[in-house]
Amino acid sequence: MPETLSPEPAVSAPPRPDTLLVVDDNRLNREALAGRLRGQGYDVLLAASGEDALGLLGGARVDLALVDSLMPGLSGQGVLERIKADPKLRDLPVIMVAGLDEIEQVAACIGKGAEGYVASPFDPVLLRAQIEACLENRRLREKEARFLRQLQKEKEHSDRLVNVVIPIGIAFTREKDYNRLIEKILVEAKKLCNADGGTLYLRTHDEKLEFAMLRNTSLNIAMGGTSGKPIPFPPLDLFDPATDEPNHHLVACHVALTNNSVNIPDAYDAEGFDFRGTKAFDQKTGYRSKSFLAVPLRSRNGAMLGVLQLINAQNPETKEVIAFDPMLQQSVESLGLLAGAALESCGVLQRTSA
Repeated sequence: MPETLSPEPAVSAPPRPDTLLVVDDNRLNREALAGRLRGQGYDVLLAASGEDALGLLGGARVDLALVDSLMPGLSGQGVLERIKADPKLRDLPVIMVAGLDEIEQVAACIGKGAEGYVASPFDPVLLRAQIEACLENRRLREKEARFLRQLQKEKEHSDRLVNVVIPIGIAFTREKDYNRLIEKILVEAKKLCNADGGTLYLRTHDEKLEFAMLRNTSLNIAMGGTSGKPIPFPPLDLFDPATDEPNHHLVACHVALTNNSVNIPDAYDAEGFDFRGTKAFDQKTGYRSKSFLAVPLRSRNGAMLGVLQLINAQNPETKEVIAFDPMLQQSVESLGLLAGAALESCGVLQRTSA
């Protein structure tokens, strides 16, 4: 099977047309503007009142709204105020549609956050230019927001390394008891990712991965390490006993053979790996194994010592099972490097080559 670090990205779909919402109580005006916009390549939604417009915005994705400034009931200005007061909608660009004699109303709307206005009757060139300018401004704001979020994530990762991962790694090096060390490695990795479960595998001299530690919070399972409870599962073969072919079908073996991490959002949807054992475990226990993160544990000179596998990252607030965040994956990989060095100092390398 191909050596993938995570599921292959889907082929990019062609960009969808921008969706515009036209809000006007006059049917003829509404349909005339919609026809012109569709002719320019936009998708168009229609609303005959301010109330209808807000209802549509609550359930449909809209990139820009064109709102008639004068409408009975909830006016164009009222629609604008409601949009800008809603945290989920406030970034939606709004263009006011007005006659030349409605400049005062338009000025008031621009003061309340409207991106601009178009005069009726419409000049098609100016109409398209106004819309595209507003859409481009929104794209730039969204791009800036994504960039800032990425910077924040990278800062959090850096802070995590300095304040969490490195101190934990130092604690690993001070631990000379084998059972306490492997327990610390798994427990601290689970904490770092808020993972519900995890397994620490160690490579044996006969090219297998043995279960050294197993923890699952939801199922109240603690085996190996200082628990005193043996793990009843047989070791995993890194190579097929019958063919001597490398065993890339199991996630932990693949990671050990390739020295590459694997991040799987949902095991039941993953392709290329054999999760029959996982599904059988779930069926027996009522558990649902979903997200997986497996990282290699190596010695200072790169010798394979084992694999750290975490299961079911959880949202700290909702406890919902989520995919492992790529930034947290980097932190776990850094922790794995420190853990590998500590395992080597504790004599695991001698155990695996005995």
